[in-house]
Amino acid sequence: MRYSVTIEVSTRDGVLNPESKAILQALQGHDFAVSELVMNKRFYLILDANNIQEAEKEANKMCEDFLANPIIQDYTIQIEEV
Repeated sequence: MRYSVTIEVSTRDGVLNPESKAILQALQGHDFAVSELVMNKRFYLILDANNIQEAEKEANKMCEDFLANPIIQDYTIQIEEV
């Protein structure tokens, strides 16, 4: 079966994200009234698996091993059969 997988990776609260900070400062420097900015990464995958549980297991392994740094980042996974 094929599954559409959406993974969103975000920096945990309290962890400095230098890229977000730089973008926020650039926006403020151009007189945009932005007081806070949070930046996340989103991955879209089509995954072949025998069932949704296997797809979820594989997606979690991808996040833990490659897509997220579990020490400073959280992630969410959404899976739909296609």
